[in-house]
Amino acid sequence: TPGWRYTVAGSNDGLVWDVLGTDSGGDLPGGEPPLPAFLREPRPADMPPIPPEVMARFRARLRSSRVGSASVPLEATAQYRFVRIELNAAAAASWTIGNASFFQEGEPVELAPSHSFSSAWKSAGNEEEWIYVDLGAVCTFDKINLSWLRRPAAGSVQVSNESDNWTNIYDLSQDTSLANEISFDTSIEARYVRLMLTQPTSADGYLLSEMEVWGRGGPVPRPTAVNQRVVNQRLNLAGGAWTVERAPSVDASAAALSRTGYDDHTWVPATVPGTILVSYLNIGALPDPNYGDNQLQISESFFNSDFWYRNEFTVPASATGRHTFLNFDGINWKAEVYVNGENVGHVDGAFKRGRFDISDFIAPGEENALAVLVRKNAHPGVIKEQTLERPDVNGGVLGADNPTYHASIGWDWIPTIRGRNTGIWNDVYLSFTGPVTVEDPFVTTDLPLPDTTTADVNIVVTLRNHEASQVDGMLTGSFGDITFDLPVSLMASEVKEVSLGASTHPQLRLENPMLWWPNGYGSPNLYDVTLVFETDAEPSDSKSFKTGVREMTYDESSGAFRMWINGRRFVGRGGNWGFPESMLRYRAREYDAAVRFHKDMNFTLIRNWVGQTADEEFYEAADRYGIMVWQDFWLANPVDGPDPYDDELFMDNVDDYVRRIRNHPSIALYCGRNEGNPPEVLDSAIRELLPEIHPGSHYISHSSVGPVSGFGPYGRMPVEF
Repeated sequence: TPGWRYTVAGSNDGLVWDVLGTDSGGDLPGGEPPLPAFLREPRPADMPPIPPEVMARFRARLRSSRVGSASVPLEATAQYRFVRIELNAAAAASWTIGNASFFQEGEPVELAPSHSFSSAWKSAGNEEEWIYVDLGAVCTFDKINLSWLRRPAAGSVQVSNESDNWTNIYDLSQDTSLANEISFDTSIEARYVRLMLTQPTSADGYLLSEMEVWGRGGPVPRPTAVNQRVVNQRLNLAGGAWTVERAPSVDASAAALSRTGYDDHTWVPATVPGTILVSYLNIGALPDPNYGDNQLQISESFFNSDFWYRNEFTVPASATGRHTFLNFDGINWKAEVYVNGENVGHVDGAFKRGRFDISDFIAPGEENALAVLVRKNAHPGVIKEQTLERPDVNGGVLGADNPTYHASIGWDWIPTIRGRNTGIWNDVYLSFTGPVTVEDPFVTTDLPLPDTTTADVNIVVTLRNHEASQVDGMLTGSFGDITFDLPVSLMASEVKEVSLGASTHPQLRLENPMLWWPNGYGSPNLYDVTLVFETDAEPSDSKSFKTGVREMTYDESSGAFRMWINGRRFVGRGGNWGFPESMLRYRAREYDAAVRFHKDMNFTLIRNWVGQTADEEFYEAADRYGIMVWQDFWLANPVDGPDPYDDELFMDNVDDYVRRIRNHPSIALYCGRNEGNPPEVLDSAIRELLPEIHPGSHYISHSSVGPVSGFGPYGRMPVEF
């Protein structure tokens, strides 16, 4: 039955609603969803035709649903606490809103009050409630300042040394103002200070804006010293002297911040790599967000901010006359990078590496300074209100900023992470090279299946000349025990892709290779690969990594997706892996244990859900234990948030990320989107890009339909199920 009507209403109490605007039509709402990429014609030459019955089945499914958007003009500008959107359409059995945006005179309206910094603690009830602060050690203090938004009518300030037995030190009923400055004639010694509130002045309970304890003592966070030494022409900048501070609290210019000698003693010692939230957690400023309801004790608005990072370090004197690169393996969400007062570049997107030639900006043999302005997400969304009854809706508007850590907005399996996991989450280091750099090497192997007694090794590597003159040199390398070399000449500033294989180097045809097998199929054998470019018999740059000899083949001709490895049918057993840890704190040790558990449970596959796990150590562990990886890109179910607003940013991250992980034999396939199809422009771009930069890989658009199936059930099921 055609005909539909949208109604937008507002309310301040959730009971009485005022109609703000309507939009209606006489036909069916929305339109038919587009065909998934795997159903569209023409099909790629290497993909078999889709059986007619499969095509008919999916067309029927698509005809039963509709997608679209609506714009409802409001009658007048108004302010409301609650907004309700209704759809009245006889044809609709059910409907879901993927995203709702509000505008004032054509400009987006910021709906979340928590996006403006004003931190406060709100009691869960309006009877006896308490909150305490742990000073970290027994301290001496003589003043407490309290700033109330809704103060108690009765209560007391209490202290304790073990958070068990409490002593009253002040009666809160003595002062009825919203600002209490409580001074003590005799200094008090205690570790814990608690507010025990017994009677509110408002039926809405208690609301405390700020609590200050003035005194001396307690732990002072200090960064761990790092032994700065160059290993394999790389100087690790993790740990050590990093500090971090909210950008609105910093008055100095970027140039001043990125020069040595800037006074940052009031800043927080930073954990690098690590998110901004982790830095504050590690110094004891926050309770553990993974315990109880501690998430509710952490300010949403404080961490919804840009943050500055600083570091000072010594560049070795040996860097003189060489190229020095500053490398970031991952920053969420965007960043601007400054070295010794100069802007050297920016990083855009959580999963793209940043590499900057800072040779002209550093002083070898001396102290140098680095400042990084990490930008908050443009669309952080709002906190999920999770209860025992329901986990709130999944995802949200943070999807507009993809590629980012979309799950940090909150899902039915994870609460809202304050700060949305922004920060320098991956490694930071300096690398030192000669005139030519070795970039993004890629190794593939071909087996004459079903014969596996030989394998051809194919190597493609990019060589970049950073000089304004021609450079002649030798590319040398090894694959396991096999060595090879190739003379190469590069014109001034030339970037050249060099290919090697059995046709150019017969030794790259392996006899009786040790194959890489998934768990339960055989041993996940790995080969060491090293590539070095030499000039005048001196190494200019090198790359070393591990890879495996294996060949994947795929088939969708029956309408079901099937995979083979080294000629044997592969059956994936495993599940989704969302975050490794809510605040991205896994390192090599944790990944090794977690992936090993998958092996011990006889799993063969991990789905990297929405691409939310990105550490190199994850893929290395998967290689080591024979666990294949279903690699999603950064697109959740369309219902769980909007499409990315910046397609170019998204594809830049896809390109760089695939180049980073493509040597891992554990990569089984790529998937465009969780429970939905990527936007047409992204789906087409990914399909065009992957054969170019990762030939031999396979891509599916949708995680749940087409050649694969899904859509739950997602709840707890009885054992019989």
